[in-house]
Amino acid sequence: MPYTFESAFSMVERGLERAEANVRLIRRLPALGAMAVAASGAVALSTVTPALAAPGDASARGVVVDLSAAVLGTTVITADAVIGTATAPAGGGTDTDTALAIAIPGALGVTATGTVVEVSATRGETASSANAEIADLALAVLGTPVIDADVITAAVNCPQVGAQTADTTFVGLELFGEPVELLPDTPGVTASAAVTVPGLVEAALNATLTNVETVTEDGATAIAVQATLSLTGSVIGGPLLDIPVGTVILAEARCERPLGPSPTPTPTQPTPSPAQPTAPPAGDPTQPPTVTPTLPVTGGDASGLWWLFGTGLALIVTGTAARLTLRRSRASLDA
Repeated sequence: MPYTFESAFSMVERGLERAEANVRLIRRLPALGAMAVAASGAVALSTVTPALAAPGDASARGVVVDLSAAVLGTTVITADAVIGTATAPAGGGTDTDTALAIAIPGALGVTATGTVVEVSATRGETASSANAEIADLALAVLGTPVIDADVITAAVNCPQVGAQTADTTFVGLELFGEPVELLPDTPGVTASAAVTVPGLVEAALNATLTNVETVTEDGATAIAVQATLSLTGSVIGGPLLDIPVGTVILAEARCERPLGPSPTPTPTQPTPSPAQPTAPPAGDPTQPPTVTPTLPVTGGDASGLWWLFGTGLALIVTGTAARLTLRRSRASLDA
């Protein structure tokens, strides 16, 4: 083919097209690398396993108060406190706290007195356990006595072998000044008392007390008293309001069964089998035996993830360097 002006122009045109394609590829390299890095990060995050509670855990709490209520935008009740906590050490042993005065600093519309006699939690090799005890409790809301008791206790035991146990006791338990008896895992006891609340007509404080003694195959929970409080009343000329106030927990204990030791397998003696006649070798004995190739084992190891991450970084670095070189070449041509 003779070398003409048209053929030279065509060659130049094809060269320019290839150059433009290369430029586009160079510009896309950093983006492709970033996508690879992001993908490797997403895979790594997706393989994170959430932490789970370990067998053998045990904990106890004395008094837990979480109360809050507002009427017409004005706060009338607020109290937030945990008095007495114990958590069994992760490596085994006992955590104990004793003789804690019951008080709620900074509370509004709520007062409490008494003593958390003890909270204790133990983790052992063959059992975990926890207990909580409260004495001389008096809890009042909006100036009205709500819960009074001489003694309240909760205790759980989680042996490695055998049944889990959960027990609670009450001495002198009263709700709004009246003696009450709580049965485990029932709807409980509900009562109300009139209270004075600015902005509400015929206001009443309502309380439901429940008791929990729950055991499962792997653990136990005991909550001596769990109180749920609410306010009801009407704004002048308005409808009846039902305002949730919150909860109070008195003496709580929890535990989980420790793991048992791994059973030791009993060795078994192989049963001798009668000798079988040896079959003659098949095929030509002068030929070497056929070797079956060992295939590589595939699995979910991290090598593929690191390869994807490294490839992404390499693309980013290569693309960035190429773009800088291209810019410098253009600058030199323009000059």
